[in-house]
Amino acid sequence: MRAVQYCLLLLLSLVLLSTNEALRCYTCMGSNNADCNRQGSKACPSFSDACAVVVGHDGVMKSCSYRSFCSQANSQGYRAPGVRVHCCYSDDCNVSGFASRLPGLNYLLLL
Repeated sequence: MRAVQYCLLLLLSLVLLSTNEALRCYTCMGSNNADCNRQGSKACPSFSDACAVVVGHDGVMKSCSYRSFCSQANSQGYRAPGVRVHCCYSDDCNVSGFASRLPGLNYLLLL
């Protein structure tokens, strides 16, 4: 009987831990940081391991992302003129974003 209780407790713990594993990020588009944040944060797909903020002239975009995207976006070969990308790796870490908008957000979104 004790073994059954232990197994049930272990199973319940695994279920609760697996639902908490998903990273939460602000996922939004807006003309500025505050406008974007009003749309709130969401649980990311299990394969996402980063939150991203992309700032351009036309506004701010925040989303779930991947470390590999962040590495590429910050390397010389993947920068769009006037676009800044910031990545972070904890729940809702992309809430603050960048202070100002830069030109070129629409260009990046078309890629």
